[in-house]
Amino acid sequence: MKKGMDRTSWLAAGVCLLLLILYPQIVSHFYPPDPNAVKKKAESSPNAPVVVPASAPVPQLAAKESLAPGAVTRNTPEQTAVLENNTIRAVLTTWGGGVKEIELKEHEVEEPAKVVLNRGSPDAVFELRGWTPPGEDLNWALEKADAQEVVISAPAHPDGSVMVRRTFRLAGDYLISLDQTVENRSGGPFALPAYALAGGVGAPIHLRKDEETYVGTGWFTTDLSYTTHKLPEFLPSNFLFLFPQSGKDKVASREDRSVRWIAAKSQFFAMVLTVKGDPATGAEARKVELSGTEMADTRGKVLAVETWMKLPGVDLAPGGQASRTFTLYAGPKEDWRLRGLAANEDYVMEFGWMGWVSRPLLAVMNWIHRYVSSYGWSIVLLTILIKAVLWYPQAKANLSMKKMQLLAPKLKELQEKYKEEPTKLNTEMMKLYKDFGVNPLGGCLPLLIQMPVFLGFYYMLLSSVELRGQTFFWIHDLSRPDTVFVIPGLGLPINPMPLIMTATMMWSMHITPQPQGVDNPAAKMMKWMPLLMLVFCYNFSSALSLYWTVQNLLSIVQLYYNLKQPMPKLEKVVRPTDLVKRGRWKGGMWGRK
Repeated sequence: MKKGMDRTSWLAAGVCLLLLILYPQIVSHFYPPDPNAVKKKAESSPNAPVVVPASAPVPQLAAKESLAPGAVTRNTPEQTAVLENNTIRAVLTTWGGGVKEIELKEHEVEEPAKVVLNRGSPDAVFELRGWTPPGEDLNWALEKADAQEVVISAPAHPDGSVMVRRTFRLAGDYLISLDQTVENRSGGPFALPAYALAGGVGAPIHLRKDEETYVGTGWFTTDLSYTTHKLPEFLPSNFLFLFPQSGKDKVASREDRSVRWIAAKSQFFAMVLTVKGDPATGAEARKVELSGTEMADTRGKVLAVETWMKLPGVDLAPGGQASRTFTLYAGPKEDWRLRGLAANEDYVMEFGWMGWVSRPLLAVMNWIHRYVSSYGWSIVLLTILIKAVLWYPQAKANLSMKKMQLLAPKLKELQEKYKEEPTKLNTEMMKLYKDFGVNPLGGCLPLLIQMPVFLGFYYMLLSSVELRGQTFFWIHDLSRPDTVFVIPGLGLPINPMPLIMTATMMWSMHITPQPQGVDNPAAKMMKWMPLLMLVFCYNFSSALSLYWTVQNLLSIVQLYYNLKQPMPKLEKVVRPTDLVKRGRWKGGMWGRK
């Protein structure tokens, strides 16, 4: 018996591995996003700002912009007002003239505490910087506060000749609109410099260290690109205690790109500030420390990322006005809800290149949930549907493995005959595969088909809020690992679902037919898959392990079914081209001599 893998086997295994690695690039190359569809959606909001031009504007304020977090000193008493509907309770404040915090009524951190966005932030959402000296705030005052709208105003010039007025309204379940009007009450032209608006903070919701990976910021530019930055980029880091690096001080958008919206986000929630009409000139984000709370697991400071939107200056004619409209989505990352907004805010879901798989999976899972009222069983039923679609390719792969078993004696003969001639051996083996119609890579096909579904689930579960807090048997939260015990002293969690998943993978591999005495490249590669999947899934969402476990069990059922079928006949493939060749060149068109 030839030990080890010959050149063909190594080549076949390498091809399988290369296909898995290059799968994202292959999909993005052949199925690129449709820029025209996105562009139409981005241009579907033509609400341009109304600016009364001045023939000869005279700048009276120099741009004095400081976007350092908490750089403003509050010297006036705070006034607050509340906008409230069935889903949110937004507290507005005169400290910054914006939204202090937003309580999400339908989402809990720990019962009965609700999820609160922007809590502990040094700045209110929509806080304005650039029209006052550093360290100073506009002197905002509350003009009107009722259930329908809140109006806040402030002088944009110390003598009151220029006023800025803001009107806040609830525009939907999780949507707040802001109409900002600047009025020149003087007899001459006036120019206000460029300014910036705070977009809130992306912060841990449960105040756990493992949430920092998902906390961050993002912005969408008019060239239809989405950029994201996570909190770890701002923190000191090293590699195996070597190569220490200090975190970034700040990140900013490219100067040659205009910004349509900015986002401050955690894993399952986001605040998305969108400018209507002309886009913003840029975006910027920094690390901040939240006040009034500490991390639940480390008892340290709560770190977050604060995002700012930069806007151009305003020219005002004598007695003129300039208006701008903004919206703030403050709520869960629900794809169907974000897709209903006008400026591609659904990019904050961060499905990336797997959106073509993640979105259908999420939609079907939510549709099933309407009837079974359990996301755990929804995943099980969705997996059964997926398996039904993949049943035929898996059956063909199983048949190919059976043929490899029958072909094993002939392969062994070739290996003995050409053991000193590896090149000749490879040629004869490939000829043998071709003659009998056997694909040595047939075992890779089901994996290649299942991988986009697995990755689609992975990206879907990274940010979709639907599974958050959903239970299933011993699993307390399908969006988190199903930890049932932590080994004292080691801090090692015991997560049953990934262990069950690994056991089912090994069971499936054990009963999969393999040729005896012949190197099977697919089997050589697949024997490491259970370990890789265990490492990958161990501390990830238990819903992902649940999907893969059910998929493994269904594959085992199919394997047992196929094993009970009679063995196929190993016959040489009669190719039509051979018959045509014989007929034309030796016996005429119909093969007659």
